[in-house]
Amino acid sequence: MKNEYGVQIEPQYGYEYTYLREVAKRAEAAGFESLWASDHFLIRPDAVDVDCLEAWTLLTALAAETETLRLGTMVSCQNYRNPCLDAKIAASLDVISGGRIYFGVGAGWKEVEYKAYGYQFPSPGARVRQLDEALTIARQMWTKPRANYQGKYYSVNDCVAMPKPLQDPMPVLVGGTGDSLLKVTAKHAQVANFAWNIDLKVFEERLNVLEEHCKKLGINYVSIRKSTGLHLALKDVKSGSQAPHERYSGLKKWEAKTVEEAAEFVRGYIDLGVSHFVIVFPFGSEAESAEYFMDKVAPLIE
Repeated sequence: MKNEYGVQIEPQYGYEYTYLREVAKRAEAAGFESLWASDHFLIRPDAVDVDCLEAWTLLTALAAETETLRLGTMVSCQNYRNPCLDAKIAASLDVISGGRIYFGVGAGWKEVEYKAYGYQFPSPGARVRQLDEALTIARQMWTKPRANYQGKYYSVNDCVAMPKPLQDPMPVLVGGTGDSLLKVTAKHAQVANFAWNIDLKVFEERLNVLEEHCKKLGINYVSIRKSTGLHLALKDVKSGSQAPHERYSGLKKWEAKTVEEAAEFVRGYIDLGVSHFVIVFPFGSEAESAEYFMDKVAPLIE
C-alpha cells in the first residue's frame, strides 16, 4: 500500500484560523494526503488568553478552502457530543467536502475539559464501552434508512439520518493502544492509529494484540490500515512565530533530525506494516516543515 502523510494541527495552542488555512493549502500543494485537527476545548484551565478553535467547525471551513486534502479529527472524543450528532456532523461534512472525511475517534482522556464543560468523566472502561456503542450507532446512521439501538450508555430511536456519507464505508480511524480499546478498533475501524512516537517494539506488540482481537471477531486484520502519529522536527527548517501555548504546555524542545535520520525514523514503522503517517511538526513551522518533508524526506522513504 502506498505510504501517505498527514499533518496534525493543534487548535488548542492558540493558532489563528488564517494561519491554519495557510498550513492546509500549502500541505495540499506539497502532496500531503490529509490534515488532522485535535478535538480539544482548552489547553489548560489557566490558559484564559489562548484561543482553541472547535475541531469540526475548523475542518468544515478548511473543506471549503481545499480540493483534494482529506480531513479528519485526531481524534474526536466520543462523549463530547451525542453520538448521533457526531455521525450527523461527519456525514454532512463528507457530502460538503466531496467525500474527503476521516471519522477519527477515541475514548476520551482529558479530564480537565470534561470538568470545565460540565461532562461526567466515566472510568476508562466505561469510556471504551461508550465508544463501542457510539460507533455502532454511527454505522447505523450512515448505512440504514433508520437507526435503532438501545445500549447501556447511548440509545437512538427510529432515527432518520440524511444525508448519508458519500464514502461507503465512511472510514473510521480509532486512536489508542489499550487492550479493550483495540477490541473496539478491530470491530469498527478501517484505520488503527497509535501515537505518539511509540517505541517500535511496543508498537509491534500492540499490533499483535489488535491481530488477536481480529481473529476472535472474524475480522480481516490486513484490511485495517495501520497508522502512526509522529512528532518530527527537521533540521534546516526554522520555526516560525511561537504560539501562545509555550507557557502552558510544558512541552520540551524536540530534537531535530537530519533528512536521513527522519527517513530512517519513518521506515522503522513501515517495516511493521504502517503505511499512514500523521505528523506533528514544531509549532509555527507546520507549512515549511510539510514542504521540506515532501521535497527532501519522502523521496528517501519510498
